[in-house]
Amino acid sequence: MRTDLEIFNPELGLTQRDYRILSALEKWGVLGLGQLLGLTVEVDRDAGWRTERFFNLTTRPDYDRGLAKRLLTLTRRGLIVQRFFLNRPKLFMLAEKGWAALDGKGKALLPGYRTRVSDELLEHELAVAAVGLTAIELLGLRVRTERERYVWAGNGGRRPAPVRAVSDLWIVDAIPKAVEVELNQKSEGRYKEIWDAYRLRLPENGAVLYLTTWPSGVSCILRFARQFRAWFVYACDLAEFRSGCGLTRFMGARDGATLAMGGAAVPDAGAAPRRVSPPSLPARQDVSAGGRLGAEPFAPPSQSVRIGTLTPPQQRRGQSVPPPASRACPRPLPLSSPSPSPEGDSGGPLS
Repeated sequence: MRTDLEIFNPELGLTQRDYRILSALEKWGVLGLGQLLGLTVEVDRDAGWRTERFFNLTTRPDYDRGLAKRLLTLTRRGLIVQRFFLNRPKLFMLAEKGWAALDGKGKALLPGYRTRVSDELLEHELAVAAVGLTAIELLGLRVRTERERYVWAGNGGRRPAPVRAVSDLWIVDAIPKAVEVELNQKSEGRYKEIWDAYRLRLPENGAVLYLTTWPSGVSCILRFARQFRAWFVYACDLAEFRSGCGLTRFMGARDGATLAMGGAAVPDAGAAPRRVSPPSLPARQDVSAGGRLGAEPFAPPSQSVRIGTLTPPQQRRGQSVPPPASRACPRPLPLSSPSPSPEGDSGGPLS
């Protein structure tokens, strides 16, 4: 009995696996043999084995598999191209004929394809693809890349962004999540600028997940998040994410909260209980968060004011003194309607 991989396109002689390879190269731009092997291998493979392949780990037997020979055939037919970088195994990118084959079958996601990647961006591009493939193939999430959400130039670069905070990945879920793969630490001011932009564009229940690689990267991100009150920021070490096959929980900046890439946020069991304000007290407006309610209650000023050991004469005589107008409890500002997602929709038709 013939399988789907043996069903050929009569015009181009392409199998379903070939189209999957071409679609992956269009979506991610550049992939290695290990990543394509993890993508096209049998579904009953161990999750740990597939995760290592998504991070482009290859062994000598991998080059003897049928996929390596098939990639060579697709290269010779002009559907894909091989790219060579210093101290790296060869990588693969989509060619014009390969994109035309996708477009002819209505399988193309983008109006064009990426033709090159610089040496400086290569490590980051492969890491982003590894995280995205893990989220899609192992966690069953809907993930959209930066290239799917923003106009890229034909040579693989991008024009100046009209707005900031375009994340490496965007996860369409009940809790929308922007994913940032952070291989190097940015400056304090740069993080503030990025998070201020996220406050304006992130949905009300959205989160920003950081995957870091440098030592103490998680604590660094969370320290800045607490400093700038960016409570939507969560962080996890990329090596832990890899070893946990994508199931490792991200640490939050507040109250020991954690968040899974494919789940909802839950407070840490060992975290101290949060102080709950009485229902009658108005909540403070956090202007920096785009008009959202602050998490801490706003308590009205006390009617009794002490300065050292002295008490105002009016209170000593039993008279109450109303608080000054400048210290009166402010009236809550009108809340704006929830801001749209950074994508302008709930995920779109792209998977």
